[in-house]
Amino acid sequence: MRDYDITDSDISLLCDIGGGLSAPLESSRLTRVIGLIALGLVRREPETQGGGLRLTEKAQDVLAERGVGINES
Repeated sequence: MRDYDITDSDISLLCDIGGGLSAPLESSRLTRVIGLIALGLVRREPETQGGGLRLTEKAQDVLAERGVGINES
């Protein structure tokens, strides 16, 4: 069992990240992304690999538990 709570807003944000964010994040969402990184749900790709944010396997599992499917490019 997980020892952290994932809100509907977090799920929405994970879906946005999985779909490839194209717009800058507002400060409240940026703060939550930092929290999701700390939970191991999101990782930042090195600049040599294109940079940007990516979902981890753990995040994919969380989305699957919630019945959310996304199509990563």
